[in-house]
Amino acid sequence: MGLFDKKFCDVCGEKIGLLGNRKLEDGNLCKDCAKKLSPFFDERRHSTVEQIKQQLSYREQNKQVLANFSPTMNFGDNEKVYIDVMKGSFVVSRRTPGNWSEENPDVIPLSSVMSCNLRIDEDRDEIYTQGKDGERVSYNPPRYKFYYNFIYEIKVNNPYFDEIEFRLNGSQVDGMGTLEYNRYQQMAMQITNNLTQSGGSGFNNNFNQPMNNGYNQPVNNGYAPSNGYSQPMNNGYAPSNGYSQPMNNGYAPANGYNQPMNNGYAPGNGYNQQMNNGYVPANNFNQQGDYVQPQAPVTQGWICPACNASNEGGKFCMSCGTPRG
Repeated sequence: MGLFDKKFCDVCGEKIGLLGNRKLEDGNLCKDCAKKLSPFFDERRHSTVEQIKQQLSYREQNKQVLANFSPTMNFGDNEKVYIDVMKGSFVVSRRTPGNWSEENPDVIPLSSVMSCNLRIDEDRDEIYTQGKDGERVSYNPPRYKFYYNFIYEIKVNNPYFDEIEFRLNGSQVDGMGTLEYNRYQQMAMQITNNLTQSGGSGFNNNFNQPMNNGYNQPVNNGYAPSNGYSQPMNNGYAPSNGYSQPMNNGYAPANGYNQPMNNGYAPGNGYNQQMNNGYVPANNFNQQGDYVQPQAPVTQGWICPACNASNEGGKFCMSCGTPRG
């Protein structure tokens, strides 16, 4: 067969026009059939004719499910994630619900969500100054203006694709820590909370926060960013000056340190002082906080063997000077 011989679609049987062929592993696919595949499917060249036919059958069934899909919330300024809380499913699409017929976005059960990840891509432009002769010169060290894109990734359990990726922001966000920057981070957390409310098997979520030095910091699992850093907000911990202080298990924070409040211990000046088992606190306060007058040591008296004088202590008799026996 020659290069320009007529080809026919192995799925629908129609003739494939010039430049309209989409190669399969064992056949040809016309562009009209290719448009019907899932927008998240990217393994067409490695798929057989039979696998493509099975997916197109699944896509026809998806149209019926989509007709009964009623989103109760949506998130995103570019592509959007639409969530139907009542039916426990979601779709991701650039289009509005009234314009879904051509795209036919996949309706995905919340229970099939395996993991969520917010990836923040950083871009930068160098900032220049003006030299003596009016030419553009770099600062020393160089200065940059940073831009960010918020890419949300969802791993799913689906026979035809395993990942959905879309951008939350419509245009690049200028600067880290701005209101707009924080808004998209909060939006990602809201998406995660709603996509995982059904408790999908093996769920894992991550949020990668780029810094100007190119390092990423996780902001998931109950973490909230503050000045570019992450502070844990759950598991009984509360942030203080960028550090975590446990608030449970009988511990209370003091100046960034933990002091046990039970088991017979009371805090004092950042140290633990045992109040029982024969110990007395060094600062002369009891466990209730009342001052305790220190008691004088108890001494044992003795009788002088020479003059029978009574002595309260010491090594020599107060009357005659005889050494204590």
